[in-house]
Amino acid sequence: MKPYVHRRDAVLVRRSAVTFFMVLALPLLAFATLGGSVDSVRADQTHFKAKMSVIESGVYTVHQLTTPTDIVMREYVSRSGQVFGVTWRGPFIPEMRQLLGGYFPQYVTAAKAARERHVGRAPLNIQLPGLVVQTGGHMRAYFGRAYDPQLLPTGASSDDVR
Repeated sequence: MKPYVHRRDAVLVRRSAVTFFMVLALPLLAFATLGGSVDSVRADQTHFKAKMSVIESGVYTVHQLTTPTDIVMREYVSRSGQVFGVTWRGPFIPEMRQLLGGYFPQYVTAAKAARERHVGRAPLNIQLPGLVVQTGGHMRAYFGRAYDPQLLPTGASSDDVR
């Protein structure tokens, strides 16, 4: 006789296995984008094979990258040259290790904990002292943003990272 496996347990096991293998499949080399310098934006442009446009603001600069797969990423750079926020939208989720750089391990831990608390498909909302990540969407229409509240330049707010 087969042991009874609760559907929720099966979903959690499957989700944990998928997450584990996705993390292993990510490239080992990542550029430090969030929290990195403006040079990391150029590295992202090369890595994602993206077209870039730059939008100047009084307090920061937005570097918009558009990939050949129609993912649009915006990287927010303070006047001091530090990336304080990133956003994305498109048919696929971009490579988070690349976008989050040194923040990636923190993100993986928090995302796993959030997914264990909520079964099903719900937007991800991570609120940590040094990292905020909010994601949502559905197949072919994903979006999200990540920023470090401690890096927001004077005169900018979290609402600017959109």
